Amino acid sequence: MSRRNNDERLGAPHPDAPTPPTQTTGGDLFSFVNPTEFVDLPSGGTLYPSGHPLHNVETVEIRHMTAKEEDILTSETLLRRGLAIDKLVESVLVDKSLHPSTLLVGDKNAILVASRITGFGTIYDATVGCPECLEQQTETFDLGAIQNKTVDTTGAEVTPEGTYIFPLPVTGVDIEIKLLTSGDETRITQTVANRKKNNLPETNSTLLLKALVVSANGITDPSQLTRFADVMPLQDAQHIRGMYQQLRPDVDMSLPFNCSKCSYDGEVTMPLTADFFWPKR
Repeated sequence: MSRRNNDERLGAPHPDAPTPPTQTTGGDLFSFVNPTEFVDLPSGGTLYPSGHPLHNVETVEIRHMTAKEEDILTSETLLRRGLAIDKLVESVLVDKSLHPSTLLVGDKNAILVASRITGFGTIYDATVGCPECLEQQTETFDLGAIQNKTVDTTGAEVTPEGTYIFPLPVTGVDIEIKLLTSGDETRITQTVANRKKNNLPETNSTLLLKALVVSANGITDPSQLTRFADVMPLQDAQHIRGMYQQLRPDVDMSLPFNCSKCSYDGEVTMPLTADFFWPKR
């Protein structure tokens, strides 16, 4: 999922270059260079608009985590405001023109996995439930085995703007959806939390639809799209959500799983619990 490119940053000598002087005690404490990784983006950069720094860029360079990033992850203020993860991503990105809120969700996930490996290693212990018997057990996952998933565009047309168009099974409407950015996902989460705080009914399904849909039969008027999301048949709504999961580039969190209680031997989706960036020591 990522590869190293540290020779130049670590000052690896050119074959014809003179031998550098040996560093002595009391030398420059900051003469080393923090190593970096190039992370392969699940999107390959093809789904960003032309003005975005990652347009047609296949990889992004990140710094290895340091004590500075640990401070971010343990900041009570950032944790309380839900900003710790975005601040972490912002901190490790070498290209400071990139902002976490503009990253596609799958690309941000790839950066998070790669960052976690540089900070805490590839081993991740998490509690998972068996898909058959629901037995909970602790499983050790190897983050180094995670790959970017293969996107299946069957049944959808990709537009030059990086959106997807496909027909709905019941109404026959040609629906156009976009891929969610980290900022979109944050706004949905905040809206859900605000509604819960104010004792309002949950509208998680329609919130997602309203965030995804950018046009219906060529109509882009937000008020009409909002109304359509509220009244569309359930099968059409389920089809949109299913197509989004099929089309979105991301890291593949499906890993082998063997249940210790029943005979299930297959795959489970690796859960991203609090221990992902805050492992027990």
